Amino acid sequence: MQLNNNPSLVIMKCSRRTFIKSGLLITAGVPLLQGCVLSNNKEVRDELFELFRNPPVTSKPFVRWWWNGDKLSAKEILRELDIMKEAGIGGVEINPIAFPGGDDLGISSLTWLSPEWIEMVKVALKGADERGIICDIIVGSGWPFGGEFLQPEEQTQLLTLAGKKVKGPGKILLKVEDFLKEASPEVGFKFQGASSEIYSICLAPVEMNVFSPAQPVPYEKGSETFTVEVPEGEYIVYALVKVTGFQSVINGAPGAAGPVLNHYNGEAVQKFLNRMSDNLFPAIKDLKGFRAMFCDSMELEGANWCYDFPEEFKRRRGYDVEPFLPFLLYKVGHMGHAVEGTVATVLTGEAKEAVARVRYDFFVTCMDIMRDRFLIPYTEWCHQHHFKSRMQAYGREFHPLEASLQVDIPECETWLWSSDSEKERDFSRRPTYTNVNKFVASAAHYTGKKIVSCEEVTNTDNVFNATLERIKVLGDQSNLSGVNHSILHGFNYSPAEVPFPGWIRYGTFFNERNPWWPFFKLWAAYKARLSTIFQETDYFADIAVMHPLADMWTKYGPQRDPFPGLLYPEYQYKVWEAIHQNGNSCDYISEDILRQSKFEKGFLTYNSRKYHTLILLEVESILPDTAKALSEFVKNGGKLIFVAKEPCQSPGWKDHKAHDEAVKQTIDAMKQANPPHLYQVAAPGKDMIEWFKAVQQQCDIRPYLQIDAPSPYVSQNRYRTKDKDFFFIVNYNTNERITLNVKFPEAGNRQPWIWDAETGEKYPCPATSEQTLNVDLYPATSRLIVFEKTGKQEASAAVPAENASGVELNGWKLRMEHLNGKSEEGEMNILTDLADDPKTQSFAGHLFYTKQIEDNAASNYLDLGRVYGVSEVTVNGESLGCKWYGRHLYQLPEHIAKTTDKIIQVKISTTVGNYLKSTPDNETGQRWTRHQKWQPVGMIGPVRLIF
Repeated sequence: MQLNNNPSLVIMKCSRRTFIKSGLLITAGVPLLQGCVLSNNKEVRDELFELFRNPPVTSKPFVRWWWNGDKLSAKEILRELDIMKEAGIGGVEINPIAFPGGDDLGISSLTWLSPEWIEMVKVALKGADERGIICDIIVGSGWPFGGEFLQPEEQTQLLTLAGKKVKGPGKILLKVEDFLKEASPEVGFKFQGASSEIYSICLAPVEMNVFSPAQPVPYEKGSETFTVEVPEGEYIVYALVKVTGFQSVINGAPGAAGPVLNHYNGEAVQKFLNRMSDNLFPAIKDLKGFRAMFCDSMELEGANWCYDFPEEFKRRRGYDVEPFLPFLLYKVGHMGHAVEGTVATVLTGEAKEAVARVRYDFFVTCMDIMRDRFLIPYTEWCHQHHFKSRMQAYGREFHPLEASLQVDIPECETWLWSSDSEKERDFSRRPTYTNVNKFVASAAHYTGKKIVSCEEVTNTDNVFNATLERIKVLGDQSNLSGVNHSILHGFNYSPAEVPFPGWIRYGTFFNERNPWWPFFKLWAAYKARLSTIFQETDYFADIAVMHPLADMWTKYGPQRDPFPGLLYPEYQYKVWEAIHQNGNSCDYISEDILRQSKFEKGFLTYNSRKYHTLILLEVESILPDTAKALSEFVKNGGKLIFVAKEPCQSPGWKDHKAHDEAVKQTIDAMKQANPPHLYQVAAPGKDMIEWFKAVQQQCDIRPYLQIDAPSPYVSQNRYRTKDKDFFFIVNYNTNERITLNVKFPEAGNRQPWIWDAETGEKYPCPATSEQTLNVDLYPATSRLIVFEKTGKQEASAAVPAENASGVELNGWKLRMEHLNGKSEEGEMNILTDLADDPKTQSFAGHLFYTKQIEDNAASNYLDLGRVYGVSEVTVNGESLGCKWYGRHLYQLPEHIAKTTDKIIQVKISTTVGNYLKSTPDNETGQRWTRHQKWQPVGMIGPVRLIF
């Protein structure tokens, strides 16, 4: 690019006055309907559409508001609330967290629950109320719960082990210190004040085929050594080690850092919760207060013990767990994963089965204690103080579905994953939602909860390179997984005086210094309208899917959700995607839900939920009563599908032979009755869409959307009211346009409309006599298609195809206004990615492209081609609006289209990552960008005028 002194370009303002509607949205000469429907020539107010047009604050995106280091002032709190209000943010989650580093301006940290800190909370509550903003607050700081004030008996505990091979015969003297050191958990966030002690020592064989308890080894508590008498042969000496206070709070702020709480200790939990309620709640009693108390990720790094665990296990499972502990425990690594390569007895045959069954019982007992001593008391504590509970109730310690039944506002996670380049990202191969989302959403559906909350745009890598387009696709995928409310990750408390880019703990750069920040409100409005519909309607699902959780827990133990160490089976989280992509929809179901369900007229019913089909994914182990429930479902006409395997045994140890036989007899009897709706299908291969399409045909599953050519980049959800059907259809391919012919066989005589979540308007969408629509989805585009009873519709017009005739525009003048204050001008004969040129690859800010043309063809559209950033266009000084995702196509108003001489100006607002990557002295910027590739920037084109 040659730099010169071309005249400055005019800076344009964004307007949606002529914002173009693509595909189905385009209408020609059709009035926009706002807030009414026609019935016998009378206007009838549509309350739901009114909410859609003007979403309530409860539907607007919230943010996790990181109070970095609790370096707070009243002035800054109110300044940031104003910024968030202006951006369309409806609520904040106050989240005190450790200071992330950088220039602290000499501001001291306030201590959690100190009078000074509480005063800042009061400022935030009052300021938020005055601005119509809702407040939640995290309990404690960082995650999991904990603090410096916890006594040893209140701190997290882990029973782990160390093993050493020995050879006899003979007596061997061993050092306790060696075993304590070997057993020390290799966790990511160690508390330096941890203590370890020997729980027991035993001698076990190197191999075992038939289970027999290990031989106890005498040990005097407090001794530095112990002696083992080893018979002839090779054995393993196991030392079971109890570690207390082994984990520290992750990123805890002053006053709530230190060791993690023992969530299995009910008295310790109540004391911890009361510490907050006794100190904070009286001080805010005259204020509006909080909507909800929040509990973040339960990342307990493998914690599994409390003072009375053996007694609780025996009470709940009916036998003694102690003989099995040396064979089911393991050395704990990061986030509770087993450390590979440690010394362990090789189990085969009956011994392997016995330990596997006890493993299931052990972890189920952990889940039961966690539920009874933490999960339920937590919600009760919230209710006692007139707040809702909001929690991410998953991980090794929770049932992934049933735990969320106990929470008022269950929450999940959708991540902005790392990727080398925007050009290479594939949202089909690696979706943004996590594996827990569908579990959490299903739990909300079973209990009739209207809000499925999500920690959304979770970003621990691409902080400065996230685009609004990518955020939109992420949010759309999050909604597809069942989410209907966003808690953005997050908004960093950072005074304006802090050098650029400010204090950054985590999260996308949601900040007024971000060049694309002025356009954030467009996404926020879009998201709020979708959330309104999804919260105010009923999510529809016609299929229930059961995962082989008991089998997985038996063989491998529960996983660290939402990042499981293994998938069982490997395709387990791809099944729901294929169901939706083929025009059906589903919820997950658990054994307990199934056992409490009713079965009649071919449906499985639980509260308000109804399913005509139940799919079991390679499920082999179920409880006898679950088998009976399956039999009743089939007997009453329900459709039951076994994928690859069928139930043949029960989980757990006590009376397992009798329980196995009961399961087998029930399933065999069901099969022998030869019911017409019992099916066995093969496990899927690589093509999940084709697999489920074949299942639909084999098992006579009728989709409510008949899609001619399902795509791995398009999915859908269905929502209903008494008189409306809503279909949310998304193309999450950011590069390709996808067109589908879709038949809506259950639409009846209702008329289809587009409810435009960007504008709050609605457009007629005529269908054929068979209720078939041509759904035209441009890149990163979604459609909310609504079937309702309305008056006659007029025809709509379509936008031009991408290959429509036109003329390509090259030879642009370019002005670059860098956010560092510098400005440069030049010419680009051919449009290219600025990141490809070392001279311009560090640019961040606003780009102004200008071109004067003679247009004798009276062109109707301007297509910018590929754009990396937010675009704004003016022609002859008149704004045509802005585009922040997908196809950057602008319609030229008639009076401009007829004008021969045109001056076209395009403004592109970029991300800031490339600039920070180029500033080695910027410690904060380098922390997030030094290992990332240069990201594409600017208007790449081809730019075309289309006739």
